[in-house]
Amino acid sequence: MITVEEAKAKMDGVVIPLATMFKDDLSLDVDATQENVQWLVDQGARPGNTVLIAAGSGGDFTVLTTQERKDAIKAIAEVAVPNNIPTFASVQSTDIRTTIELCQWCEEVGIDIVQMSSAYYYDVLKGDIVAWVNEVAKHTDVGFAAYSHFYSGSKYDMTMDVAEEIMKVPNTVAVKWGSSNIANYLAGFKFFVPRAAVVNNGPLSVYGHQLGVKAWVSHVPNFYPQHSWAVHDLMTAGRYEDAERVLDDFNDEYNSIRGMISSQTAGEGVFVKPFMKEMGRPSGPSRLPSRDEAVTQEVRERIRGLMERAPSIVESARV
Repeated sequence: MITVEEAKAKMDGVVIPLATMFKDDLSLDVDATQENVQWLVDQGARPGNTVLIAAGSGGDFTVLTTQERKDAIKAIAEVAVPNNIPTFASVQSTDIRTTIELCQWCEEVGIDIVQMSSAYYYDVLKGDIVAWVNEVAKHTDVGFAAYSHFYSGSKYDMTMDVAEEIMKVPNTVAVKWGSSNIANYLAGFKFFVPRAAVVNNGPLSVYGHQLGVKAWVSHVPNFYPQHSWAVHDLMTAGRYEDAERVLDDFNDEYNSIRGMISSQTAGEGVFVKPFMKEMGRPSGPSRLPSRDEAVTQEVRERIRGLMERAPSIVESARV
């Protein structure tokens, strides 16, 4: 089983929720999903600047069958593991048997950390999630990244007392932390940094880095990793004001475009793939409930405008 110190060494860099690709007939495109990982390696992904998430929310796991999730995870691992790119996978499910099966599958294909939360969809009580995590741990030696997210029922936002209980499970070596409550969000950083590897899944990437959280989530590297790597290099060098400027110069418009799409349709891949297409990357269609028609001509024009400016934003990081 991976140790906390080993996990801390791995959780450094931009954490990329990898897009899952589909063919025109909406079947899983394993080759394109895998090719995207190889492209990231060719672009410069390495330990210390990149962490990958296989078949997570950004990979539209909720519209995948269990077998498709396993196929996508394996395809990603076949490139990531030999290149020593730290990778963890989504194992969330409403059925604990599926979570256990996916944990065991990750062990088999060489992934040593998984995102661990309770069943999504349901409103989750403290006793439920603690029982869930402990039961899964009986059946696997894979490391857990406790995952505080907003997909469970209507109110799931991991509180510190729940987090403390999950940290007692031997498999728990990391935390993917976000919260709708800013006080809880910041308190989590202070609590977890001495105890686990921490992934910042909230909006304060630069401030989190100053508090010792060296891994932070962004979808942008699916189509333009140079921006996120430039930001990470600035943070690593302690140039936090420059890092914030370069991050905001891109993300202000990116988040506005993303909001235009997300206000019209659900899902995460649906707002990443139009950018991939603009950059000449394989993207493919979305599965319902995500609707590609939400990407209007106005959206496409704004994407084009942002990506035309992107190289100058990255270049400004070198000043």
